[in-house]
Amino acid sequence: MKGDKGDSGRKGDRGISGQRGRRGRKGDGGRPGRNGVSLWAVNSTQYKDTMSVLVEPSILGSAERGSIIVQEGDNLRLELYQCEARNGVNQSDYRDFYVEVHFEPFIRVSPIKVTVHLGSQARLECQVEAFPMAVTYWEAQRARILENSTKYTISHQHNTNFVWKSTMSLTINSVEETDFGHYDCVARNEMAMTRGRVALEESSRHHRPATGTESSLTFGHPAPSYEGFDDLCPTCPYCRKCSEGKGALFAPSYRTFGNKTVTRKEARLITAVGKPVFHRHTNNNYGSWMRDTNNETDPRYWTTDPNHNDILKEFADKNDFRNNGRSITYQLPTPFEGNSHVIFNGSFYYHVKGHPNITRLDLNTRKTTTMELPGMVYSDDRFLYNNNSRDYTDLSADTEGLWAIYSTSYPNNTVVVKMNNMTLKIEKGWDMALNNHLYGNFFMAYGVMYVLDSATDRDTKIRIAFDLYKGEMEDVDLPFNNPFSYTTLLGYNYKAKMLFSWDKGNLLTYPVRESGMDTGPPGSDYEDHGHSSS
Repeated sequence: MKGDKGDSGRKGDRGISGQRGRRGRKGDGGRPGRNGVSLWAVNSTQYKDTMSVLVEPSILGSAERGSIIVQEGDNLRLELYQCEARNGVNQSDYRDFYVEVHFEPFIRVSPIKVTVHLGSQARLECQVEAFPMAVTYWEAQRARILENSTKYTISHQHNTNFVWKSTMSLTINSVEETDFGHYDCVARNEMAMTRGRVALEESSRHHRPATGTESSLTFGHPAPSYEGFDDLCPTCPYCRKCSEGKGALFAPSYRTFGNKTVTRKEARLITAVGKPVFHRHTNNNYGSWMRDTNNETDPRYWTTDPNHNDILKEFADKNDFRNNGRSITYQLPTPFEGNSHVIFNGSFYYHVKGHPNITRLDLNTRKTTTMELPGMVYSDDRFLYNNNSRDYTDLSADTEGLWAIYSTSYPNNTVVVKMNNMTLKIEKGWDMALNNHLYGNFFMAYGVMYVLDSATDRDTKIRIAFDLYKGEMEDVDLPFNNPFSYTTLLGYNYKAKMLFSWDKGNLLTYPVRESGMDTGPPGSDYEDHGHSSS
């Protein structure tokens, strides 16, 4: 019979210390500290006691900037508020508060009916008030979204005095019988979507236009009334305007791997990003939509839905895509992860769910190729960006070929690899000391990695553009607008010269402007610029 358990023995002696491990990677530099307190002596150059010291004013948190958002009806205005601390010692300290009053789009249509002769030109117009500023577009019959062409000229003019007011217009050239009917002007922001309607009718040869003002209609909830400062308070004294500072950014340190010498095919730099253009709305915050980045004439569109991560849908043209019409379904051999896929040269490239692998699916032969990304993080909640994008890797394709951006087990590092688009073998890799979790999104264009500051701030910037071929930072400072404050996909199509975006279920494009740039010393295909290579 088994007896009772005996008493525990005494704790053993401590063992011999193990061998010291290798020295870890050098950490990133900390954030700059705040200035200390400046002390001013009274009638002396020595601080003999605390009663003889004066302290200049300082407002806690004055180095931080941000917006205060209020709803309509509150007694605040869409303006800048400033508080000042002053005690006569040195300069005053200030803190700014930017107040944003958010309201849904309000549309005024006048006239509500436009009559023209066949063969003439018609101009339709809608007045829009909205904040945040709305994404606008025109729809013809059957909800067909119109675009600029020889037939249609679309413009959106902002009011220079009131940021929330704008005018959207549609000019129809050489009017035909099929052009007569209703046209909808649509304004959409993160608060709501509002639709106005204008009728285009044919006028007879003997028709005489009526004199006076045509009738008008309004759509949506009226915007808050605007009151001037003189209506609320006396005229304020003149306040000096602070000069806006400009920060400096430095190229991250990096090491390279891969033995292949890579040569840049085309050197161009993005110098401006235009206003977003609306294409379609879905009820999903996550997803992807793509065109072939290497075939400008291919009319097809492709989409993925993370709720059905083993399916790729193909639409024959823009109309089928916008109306979610007829489509071809590709059954993927393995499910995908994330949103940042790419269609390049007739193949679909995606990250395989639960694995550090990239798969290429040839859309013609349905054959696949798979390759592992070394050191890639692909599980838990360690996603690539700070906006819950659900991406572990971000795939891009440009003139240089196929790129993959991903993070490793080192949280402050970002890896970019250039891959052969057929075999998926890595040709060159860059392991950079750049914390991708601090930013909203990355994308590649002409061998330059662009970094979006935030995917959730409505007004943000692209301030980092790192040229992988030269190992240098390019000088960019590009304003960027997330109109619905939840961008989960951002990719560049170099053939279309557009950024493709998925912002809170709204599928948008941004036209960009490019310019040539210095390609580095002549005769050098790739230089490591003093950085280690392995």
